[in-house]
Amino acid sequence: MKKYVASQDPSLKLDWENSLLLACDVVEEVKRLKSEDGQDLHVWGSGKLIQTLIRHDLVDELWLKIFPITLDTGKRLFAEGTIPAAFTLTDSRGSSSGVIFANYKRAGDVKTAPIA
Repeated sequence: MKKYVASQDPSLKLDWENSLLLACDVVEEVKRLKSEDGQDLHVWGSGKLIQTLIRHDLVDELWLKIFPITLDTGKRLFAEGTIPAAFTLTDSRGSSSGVIFANYKRAGDVKTAPIA
């Protein structure tokens, strides 16, 4: 499996076998990767990268884990520059520790309605 690593450091050494560095314009690189045939792309552990992808309408699906804790101010997933976008809940479940797992797929433009 290929692993794409987004970094602002073009000299970053990649130890993982079959890794490719996306050190230039990550938005253009992700657009190119999305246009190719192949497996889905996943983002793991990078709030800054996911914010960039959301801002450029490159996110088709969100897999969120919501933990029942608060930790000071923290980082915002949907920060300044996030475009309006609608998502449809496709799956959800809770763990015995109270963590909620929620999967959302992109559903086009935002349509407002009462909470049902």
